[in-house]
Amino acid sequence: MATGQGQPQGQAPAAKLGRMKDFFIPADAQDWNALFKSRADLKNMNIHNLPAEWVASASEPTNVQYLMLRSYSPTISRINTFRKNCHQFGFTAEVLERAAELLAASTEWQRYLNLLDTGDSIDDIQVTSNRWPGSFSTVARLQQQTMTVEGIHDRDRTQLTAGGTRTGRRRVLPLPDAEDEASPNAAALILLQTVSHLAHSHLEWILNRVHFVCQFNTTKFTAFTDGALRSKQTRGVFALVEAKKRLRTMHHEAILMQEACEVVGWVMNNSTEIACFNEHFMLISQDRHELFITFASIEEAYERHLRNGTDTDSFLVMKTYGPYDTGSCEEMNEFGQIILGTILIVNPVA
Repeated sequence: MATGQGQPQGQAPAAKLGRMKDFFIPADAQDWNALFKSRADLKNMNIHNLPAEWVASASEPTNVQYLMLRSYSPTISRINTFRKNCHQFGFTAEVLERAAELLAASTEWQRYLNLLDTGDSIDDIQVTSNRWPGSFSTVARLQQQTMTVEGIHDRDRTQLTAGGTRTGRRRVLPLPDAEDEASPNAAALILLQTVSHLAHSHLEWILNRVHFVCQFNTTKFTAFTDGALRSKQTRGVFALVEAKKRLRTMHHEAILMQEACEVVGWVMNNSTEIACFNEHFMLISQDRHELFITFASIEEAYERHLRNGTDTDSFLVMKTYGPYDTGSCEEMNEFGQIILGTILIVNPVA
């Protein structure tokens, strides 16, 4: 979620002025350079001297605006890849083992996972039942609401084939958007809060929208996130939360551009000391019923470029893992371990 400067009356919208033909999200530095060279008029430009009318809010950044932030996003890695790479972000075997122990010791967490495993509705479980998930009941209800559109839950949605059934093959139809962005937003934050309460810490996941202003020489934009992980003592922000009512596959370019803008705002308004995950920043996203974890890395040269416009060959690299299906018992158990691991990693510096 974000807001920014409005356009002067009578002026073409930023989206039109900052549009690039054949735009795509770069997957690496080579892609970025190819995209940059495709517009000859950008040769001597950077984010600091970009015309103000080419820049929009962080929620709807223009193609050129995103390009000038020097960001790229490698192809999303599946969750089994994170298991192999998690040590790169500070998730040691010791951290994950401790997180797993805390989750295993929670009867309410185990009951919550059982609901996901059986596919039963939270509405059919009585508070007095030994299956009631306690503090995780609100999480279960919000996730259920996110996956229920016009009264039909995803598990009950009929999967029809296009053009009949002559071949006998079935094609999965795209899931409709959640009814409102508020549902996945609340579902994500309440899940993060409830899981994190299993470990004592000086941290809290907040629903407050964190506000960042990115000021450059000729322009600026502002961004509002959908939530954050914050220190109760210093108020420092250690992770961002972003939510969308649609699947990431349905609008991935817009989502990746917005997330890059938010991380840039975070970097410009804070010290890189908050990059607690082996010098990576963390962003948690819930897109409809799917969760993603992004680790953003920058170099000192990139930060200097953002702050004062010095030349650089460095980039903001946004590495994303997912999706974690909020309807999957196994995947949510893994996600829970990562979130508790996050608390264990950050708490010593919070």
